[in-house]
Amino acid sequence: MKKHGLSTGHLICLFLLLHIAAVGYAVTFLHPYYGSNDEFTLAAIASGAYGSYTQYFIYLHSAFGWILKCFYMLFPSVNCYTMVMYGLIFLSLSAIGCTWITRWKKIGTVMAVMLVLAGLSPLYVELQYTKTAAVVTAAGYVLLFIGGQKAEKWKKAFVQALGILLLLLGSWIRFQSFGMVSILAFGFWLARAVGVLKTREWKQFLVCDCLPCIIAFSCVFGSIAAENVLVYTPGSQEEHYREYDKARQRLLDYGVPEWDDYQAEYEALGLTRTDVINLEKWLIADYDRYTADTFNAIVAFRQDRPFQWEYLLDYLRILIMKPLFLLGAFGWLLWFAVSFRKKKDLPEYVVVFWPGIALLGVYLYFIKIYRVLPIVVTACLLMFVIFIWSAVQERIFEQWEDQLEGKRFAAAGMAGVILTAGLGVNMLIRPLGQPSLQQSEESVAFRNLYDTITKNKNVFYAFDPVSNTGVELGYSIFEKLPDDYLTNIFTLGGWETESPQIVDNLEKYDCRSLLTGLYTSDQAVLISDTMLEHIMLHLQDIYDGIFITYSKVNQIGNFNLYALNYKMSGLKQTDKYSGTLDRTYTAEADRYDVIEGTVDMTPEELEGKSVFLWMESVESGKRRMFQGTWQQQDEDGLYSMLYDTSLSDTSQFRFTIPKMDYPLDDRYEVNIVIRDRDKAVRIQTENHLYDTEAP
Repeated sequence: MKKHGLSTGHLICLFLLLHIAAVGYAVTFLHPYYGSNDEFTLAAIASGAYGSYTQYFIYLHSAFGWILKCFYMLFPSVNCYTMVMYGLIFLSLSAIGCTWITRWKKIGTVMAVMLVLAGLSPLYVELQYTKTAAVVTAAGYVLLFIGGQKAEKWKKAFVQALGILLLLLGSWIRFQSFGMVSILAFGFWLARAVGVLKTREWKQFLVCDCLPCIIAFSCVFGSIAAENVLVYTPGSQEEHYREYDKARQRLLDYGVPEWDDYQAEYEALGLTRTDVINLEKWLIADYDRYTADTFNAIVAFRQDRPFQWEYLLDYLRILIMKPLFLLGAFGWLLWFAVSFRKKKDLPEYVVVFWPGIALLGVYLYFIKIYRVLPIVVTACLLMFVIFIWSAVQERIFEQWEDQLEGKRFAAAGMAGVILTAGLGVNMLIRPLGQPSLQQSEESVAFRNLYDTITKNKNVFYAFDPVSNTGVELGYSIFEKLPDDYLTNIFTLGGWETESPQIVDNLEKYDCRSLLTGLYTSDQAVLISDTMLEHIMLHLQDIYDGIFITYSKVNQIGNFNLYALNYKMSGLKQTDKYSGTLDRTYTAEADRYDVIEGTVDMTPEELEGKSVFLWMESVESGKRRMFQGTWQQQDEDGLYSMLYDTSLSDTSQFRFTIPKMDYPLDDRYEVNIVIRDRDKAVRIQTENHLYDTEAP
């Protein structure tokens, strides 16, 4: 190689080897993770964690869903979701890099290496399907407008076919990303259109620049039309969810109107302040209350807010701090440096500066919705870099390509590596000295919690929306969730609540509406400290006579498990059994009263039953009810909510309830309640809590 020089093929092979090494570096040292709650939910659905493999995914085209489903059927023990996404990212960046190297040999090699380093953290470390779709789409446009221009006809046709395929895949992963990238890539076509006005080469323009785009867009929109016919059929769960999610986006993505500004309109819909608070916090898992009609009704009376110009200033400040923006601006700087005194045609100005204009336009659109949208910002900046570098390399090639000989070429490549790594030091270097987020104490505790509660399908659990990402679970993005893993774990809000997979999962538990169903079964446990009060207020506004109380039933690591308590109808008294309340003491810095007792029932009689503490104030008649746990511990240290004969025999129970204002003495009538599914009885209870001094 030293004797004969480096051919284009040699440089492409070296680039691919460096790309593979860079991915290995990211996977080994930079602690990859899912970039959003959405990503973890998609990976969970893909892996069969909600009960079965499916071709229908939230926000993913069903055709792409079939690709994932086939991979999982072939490799059921592998997290194919991550592997497929990684493969598409690798293919896309490699396609862009190889196109640059083929077109502008040495300059293209340096730029290709810089692109891989710049995209390492946003694409491979923070895996997020919006950005994946963006880079796949960008690769498609680079192949269409740049790849194969000087190649033989059959090679050019192959490159354009690959470009069309990547555009189709990008739209399948996320159509919104396809749209944004198409806006940024429009500059290539516009420059060709402006140029052909001068050259009059209409036939070549139509065949080489228009026809491939027409074919690509026909495939994209044709696949959408096919999905509308084959998947979103009227009356199907998929069709219902699409309409629901469209309404949800129009409301929650834009912002929920303030209660104080629209109180009369909200009350006309039967909504309370608590309902609005839940909407703002995305606690929308009440099927009967938060419907598509409710969302659309709120959107109808919501007034458009004035354009927030200060948000634009925020975006500009953010851009200045973004390494990707600086690398894109660096491309402009090089272009000015090599062509300062040279004549430049209008098409060249168009193709070089259009990405910046389009970037501003996209941001101006999103400013109406979000103050800051990091994922969209990063996705657009990646395209900003790719398209600017694609545009400026022709001029840089003309000026410097022949001068990059011997050590100069190596020096230029090293300078590019240093520049890219230097700008991305926080992304590429600083994580080396930091522990993995998945190995943090909180993540390990959370994962232990998940692993523990998913073993017992007789009890199901609900989390608030912020508690369902791979990082919080302590899961690696390369680790496949077990089949049927999440069938007894749900979230209280978010856009996935009405998806067919979640709905089918709920119906397995005879619980169509999660938020309301949680409080009609003693198999439900709410795991949340921050959302507990809002949930209880929500129920109090909806249901008459409900007991707005809760009890703590377990704790794993830093996470508490609570049970909300409700009114039991048809509660009967029985003399067949009896029980005693034996002792009481306080716990957790006097935050809780702990009450322990026993019942005179055999394990066979208690099998599958749950225990409650029923009390009524003699003075006011106010009633309360708290759920308890049996003093049976499984191998994970959890106390049983339902009596389990496979564990050690005991007739003892325990209640952990919020600190009471008065002792549970003769001012209260108290009874132990034993519940079996939808039936419950109060048994004779002797109160010995204060017969002796509490320990």
